[in-house]
Amino acid sequence: MGWLRQIYRANEKKVDAVASVILGIVAWDIVDGLFIDNPLILVGPSRIAEAFMNLLARGEIARHVYATFVEFILGYLVGVVIGIGLGVLMALSRTAKDILNPWVTISYNAPIILLAPLFITALGVGIASKIAIVFIGAVFPVLFNTYTGITTVDRRLVEAVRAFGGTGRQIFFKVTVPSALPLLMTGLRLSVGRAIIGAIVSEFFGSRAGIGYLISEASEAFRTADAFVGVVLLAIGGYTTFELLKYAERRIAPWYEYRV
Repeated sequence: MGWLRQIYRANEKKVDAVASVILGIVAWDIVDGLFIDNPLILVGPSRIAEAFMNLLARGEIARHVYATFVEFILGYLVGVVIGIGLGVLMALSRTAKDILNPWVTISYNAPIILLAPLFITALGVGIASKIAIVFIGAVFPVLFNTYTGITTVDRRLVEAVRAFGGTGRQIFFKVTVPSALPLLMTGLRLSVGRAIIGAIVSEFFGSRAGIGYLISEASEAFRTADAFVGVVLLAIGGYTTFELLKYAERRIAPWYEYRV
């Protein structure tokens, strides 16, 4: 049994995570079968798996996942680029901060679900309105974390580089950017969840494809298992994206000790 203990110690976090998921699925199935047993309220993993296979066989899964993926990735990338740009601009320019801060605050606090109909009215029911809604969800965590990362750089490091004749450009790229990277990567991860919510909300209005449309249409038809398939797909997609960004952070900023 000693070799099993060694394997567990070497992969303790992964084993605990897998065990947690398995126990959660088992408990979910037990609650569904013994305590509720009402497919209109809750369905267990076995029923969801059956619904998934049925949707997969009809080609519905590929169609809905592709639609949501395109909306998410385009809106997310635009949000990241603009969020980083505005964050840097506001951090380096007091005038830009004073001008943009009220608009950023107002836009951030506006509920996405209320903005969605306005974007659809202005941009139509096509992909442009959906990208705009995803963008609104993604841009602010990136903007805030970029701004905070740049403005909280250790001033002692800046002064040390300046004392040895470092130029403003060298200070920015050799000190400020590396110091801000961990917070920027945190912003990228936080924006994933908001971007996914934006994609799903956009598909509730005038859409004929996408995971949000699948959940909405299945719920209205009381096909709870199909709706849960959409929820599980979103959870898997969000978790996968989150883990990819964690891996990217370790590669880009290996000097930062990752604790989450």
